[in-house]
Amino acid sequence: MIEQENRKIVNQLSTTPVSIRTQLALLWVCHFILWIFGDMFTLLQGMGEPTDSTAVQLLAPTTAIVLTLMVLLNATGKPQLARWANLGVAPVYLLFDLVFFVDATEAWEYYIGVFYVLFILLIIWRAYTWRPHQVRQQPDTAEAI
Repeated sequence: MIEQENRKIVNQLSTTPVSIRTQLALLWVCHFILWIFGDMFTLLQGMGEPTDSTAVQLLAPTTAIVLTLMVLLNATGKPQLARWANLGVAPVYLLFDLVFFVDATEAWEYYIGVFYVLFILLIIWRAYTWRPHQVRQQPDTAEAI
């Protein structure tokens, strides 16, 4: 009896679908976490290059802000806007990731670079294949009579 109840619980847990919005938000979070780790690891190894460039000082926090906004937009924004934002923003980050990958010199940079690119490609693919739900209209009973 208990075993049957446990099977029901497992089946209920395993059949819960994850919405595309949640998937995209989580992919952006994963990408952001990897970026943070890459920056932290670079600093810990003393490879960080201090910069006085205003462009770099503006670009670095802007990339973090946009990543954060993408998570928020995917979780709470209008679906059509979120889809197009993913299709517009993710290719820009793909370029950043490819530059990082090409510029890599350490083994860990290549390793993490593969996952940077992988997560962004998954974001682009999921956003591209995201189609609106087609809602079936129920026949109006008043018209049917």
